[in-house]
Amino acid sequence: MVSWNGAYFSALRIKRTFLRRTVLEARKDVMNDKVSISTANIRGAFGAFFIPGMYTALWAGFVPYLKAKLSIGEDVLGSMILLLGVGSCLSMAIAGKLVESFGCKRVVLLASFIGMVSLAIVTMCPTIATTTVALFFFGIGVGLSGASANLQAILTEKVSKKHLMGAYHGGWSLGGFAGAGVLLVLLKILSLPVNQSIWGLLIVLFIAMVVVSQFMLTFGSDPNAKVTKKSKSPLSFHPIALIFGLLSFVSYLVEGAVGDWSALYLFEDKGILIEEAVMGVMLFNGTMCIGRLLGNRLGKHLTSKQVVVGGYLLGSIAMGLIVFLPGHASMYTYLLLGISLAMIVPNLFSAMGEQNVIPMTQAVATSTMLGYMGILMGPALIGFIAHGTSLTVAFIVLTILLVVSAGIGKYAYHLMSKDCGLSEEQI
Repeated sequence: MVSWNGAYFSALRIKRTFLRRTVLEARKDVMNDKVSISTANIRGAFGAFFIPGMYTALWAGFVPYLKAKLSIGEDVLGSMILLLGVGSCLSMAIAGKLVESFGCKRVVLLASFIGMVSLAIVTMCPTIATTTVALFFFGIGVGLSGASANLQAILTEKVSKKHLMGAYHGGWSLGGFAGAGVLLVLLKILSLPVNQSIWGLLIVLFIAMVVVSQFMLTFGSDPNAKVTKKSKSPLSFHPIALIFGLLSFVSYLVEGAVGDWSALYLFEDKGILIEEAVMGVMLFNGTMCIGRLLGNRLGKHLTSKQVVVGGYLLGSIAMGLIVFLPGHASMYTYLLLGISLAMIVPNLFSAMGEQNVIPMTQAVATSTMLGYMGILMGPALIGFIAHGTSLTVAFIVLTILLVVSAGIGKYAYHLMSKDCGLSEEQI
């Protein structure tokens, strides 16, 4: 007589085998040109960025309410948010393997479910301990969403043979703008309670994700890839993955630091009125979003290497001007900084999809995790430097980092070209 446990685990094995077979069959269909990509597939991948961008914006809008509800200080809140970051990094590390086994579509849906349910629980938690646990799982959802969305974008690019990554990353920014705007309308204009507003939006967003996911590519890795080095590790320690991950780290570090510290820098060091100081951040985020939504056209005229190296160099010039120009001239230079950095990260992820020496899922998981660590560490690093010296010195350090990254980027593309047997125009 078969035990219930034995039957249960047998069923699990059968289900896993079926899911893996479904993913592999989808990959073979694409490889044999039995599946053609449609506009709906391209828009479906856009939704994998836009919708998580919206629900993460809801979290940002809830932070002041959470602080007041739990009666906690910035130190405790910072520690709780750090656990959110830990959850994100852990899920990014395993995202590649999950996508390989079950396909992007299922992982995107799982990530959205975990993230949205956890955020709903965060709004209801009465204690610091329960809120921290919920935030950890929220971080898992956000990290898994980011990694699986990038993999979906790379696969869509490769099958469609179009430059799409910039617009997809712009979709996350646009989703953040839309999420914050809708929440503002519900809270300020309609005067609805914050908890109910967030719950209602999360329900709508999850239904939207279920619908949008029907148009996503189902397989989880490039069916035409000729990978020469395979590993059971969810991450890759190949020099190409690590160097491109380091470049992602620097880009996200600068983005995070500029976003968190620029308003204070313009107010204290440049003499901008406190009411106007936030405009620098607004100009930076706005041009980043527009640059990504429209930046795919650059791919028709410039190589990925030219966009990345040129972006770092132009970004270092913009950062230097922000430091040395006075008052409002410094503030308006954030327009140039946003445009300069907009297409760097999208091109780095696209390059990870073009290389053929590392499994794509491992390469993207490594780059995504290192990049997210940059977002977490950037604001803190600038804070430590500013505390020991000044914000001006801290921003000069960012300028130097961008210059160094331009040199590293040039070497990274040369290394990829050499190891992958590709010309730099093919990457």
